Amino acid sequence: MDFNITAEEQNLLLVIVDHLDAGKTPTLDELSAHAGCDTRPAVESLSRKGWIGVRDDTVLTLSPMALQAVRSLRYGRRGA
Repeated sequence: MDFNITAEEQNLLLVIVDHLDAGKTPTLDELSAHAGCDTRPAVESLSRKGWIGVRDDTVLTLSPMALQAVRSLRYGRRGA
């Protein structure tokens, strides 16, 4: 797993987590509509880096290591 992600990827990851926590598997179109831009490159990058699992145009899951990292990101946001 590549832990080097951009700020754009980090923000998108948190949006994906919000969807997954709500029991939804977001499509690339839904993520792009939410972000106001094409998220396909960032989704593909997160998938290649091992952060998310994607099938066709739908984000299905986060990797176990990503779950740990997201907990840290969320904790850091609350503490700021």
